[in-house]
Amino acid sequence: MKVLYIKASPKPKNESISHRIAEVFIEEYIKNNPEDIVTELDLYDEGCQYVDYKILCDSFEKKGVMVETAKNFIEYDKFIISSPMWNLSIPAILKSYIDLIAVKGITFKYSKLGMPIGLMKGKKAFYLGSRGGAYPFPLSLIALDIKYVKFIFKFIGIKNFKSFILENVDKLPEKTKQNFEKNLEKVRKASKKF
Repeated sequence: MKVLYIKASPKPKNESISHRIAEVFIEEYIKNNPEDIVTELDLYDEGCQYVDYKILCDSFEKKGVMVETAKNFIEYDKFIISSPMWNLSIPAILKSYIDLIAVKGITFKYSKLGMPIGLMKGKKAFYLGSRGGAYPFPLSLIALDIKYVKFIFKFIGIKNFKSFILENVDKLPEKTKQNFEKNLEKVRKASKKF
């Protein structure tokens, strides 16, 4: 199996909660799946182009950065995404990457009735996120980070989508530190099922 680990935080590894929990997840995953190949894609290190008019037009002609990125993306069987919540959503760089992989004819198509059909069936994704505060219901209605990523992955055909989100990392940092090992154990258990 080929696994793509998508990192979407500009913070250094030791300062990013989402990166730290993702590393534990991947470490456990590799221990349980030694034959699998995990490739890391750090969006901030690699850079990620925003879709402009030329990039969009090129994709309609089946060429350019969108087509190349989407074709690379479909080569993988599983996806691990680590990202903080920013302003109730995801970092712009992760949204830009998603814009590059959602390409008609590669990751999705339209039916004769115009309904979108995901082309990435049978693949899996796991989202590891962090949030500065807590978002219990009804605040969960405005927490769009996980909702958007889950929906877009479903849109391209990845219905097997799981997640782990650590909340209150800024609001209650001492409690986060106290419970960090306990949360890492939950992450390890989740990894074993992925």
